Amino acid sequence: MSNKLKFKSNQILKLNNQIYFPYLIHNLPNKFETFPVNSILKINSIIYINSNNFNKKYQTNYIQTLNYSNINSNNIK
Repeated sequence: MSNKLKFKSNQILKLNNQIYFPYLIHNLPNKFETFPVNSILKINSIIYINSNNFNKKYQTNYIQTLNYSNINSNNIK
């Protein structure tokens, strides 16, 4: 199985059918240190955390916020 990185225009990362949310070091979510280490990636200065670590409501709100902040980008469906 090959691992392929796919970046959406708003920097959400999709790797092996898993979705990772981008964070900068100064705005990591609360209790992120309790997440399994294998669910966190660091690429350059962006930290990606697997969306499975969050409840569905948080995931939906996060994606809506990204869509709102990227008005000129395509929305995630």
